Amino acid sequence: MRRVAPGHPQYRRFERLGLETVVYRGPLPRMPAHAHAQYQLTLYAGDPRRFNIAGRAFTGDARTSVIIQSGELHGSVAVEDEHTALRTFYIDEAMMAEAAAAIWHRGGTVAFREPRLADPETVEMLHAAHRALDEGGLEAEVAFCTALEQLVRRQAAPTGTARPLARADARMDEVRDLLVDRLADDVRLDELADVAHLSRFHLIRLFRQRYGVTPFAYQRFARVEGARDALRHGESLAAAAAENGFADQSHLGRAFRAVMGATPGQYRESYKTRAR
Repeated sequence: MRRVAPGHPQYRRFERLGLETVVYRGPLPRMPAHAHAQYQLTLYAGDPRRFNIAGRAFTGDARTSVIIQSGELHGSVAVEDEHTALRTFYIDEAMMAEAAAAIWHRGGTVAFREPRLADPETVEMLHAAHRALDEGGLEAEVAFCTALEQLVRRQAAPTGTARPLARADARMDEVRDLLVDRLADDVRLDELADVAHLSRFHLIRLFRQRYGVTPFAYQRFARVEGARDALRHGESLAAAAAENGFADQSHLGRAFRAVMGATPGQYRESYKTRAR
């Protein structure tokens, strides 16, 4: 078994999301049986490992993803090479219960049917959410909640009958207005949920039903529209970025090109040329 230099795990806590994340690349020796007070969801992208989760033994491939109940004994060992790369979510029980309550009536423990997650679409959403959390902000919160809800819906045993998704157009309009009024602010998902008097998971689903996109995507479009207006009136790229919630000119440029098919500079210059 090849030995490699030890890696340095990077931990981050997201208190509002009831979540801790880990990013790690390096050797992962034998992990003896242990348990955590949170649900553990680990996305591997390294060499295969053998797992024993709640008495169930199996060998995973290079991109195995596992979900472990809170309090459940688990351990693993490398098949040949200890080198691995992984991204882990430690999800509080209350956050998992909130996701389930947005899907089904009645509470109760969220129980996953299988420890191995064999759903490529959900795994990809979870990878994207984990990477987004590295940057933080509304985009990351929406990405995590959306991925978590899909994980629970597809992989957990129902805790009750399905909860219908009612329309709440007036409340969604209030959420939209808040996003537009606070373009330059880093609005949090729980703030939007408070305005709508809904859970974060219900909010995302209802907002998408009403407007066809997530709250983050809507705010990004609104920010681009604000920047367009500023640039048409001759403001600098730096001012247009700062006034409309972009971290810097590069951030504005990426979002602007994705929506408009041109750079902010090109857009601004076209109006300067027309005015001559």
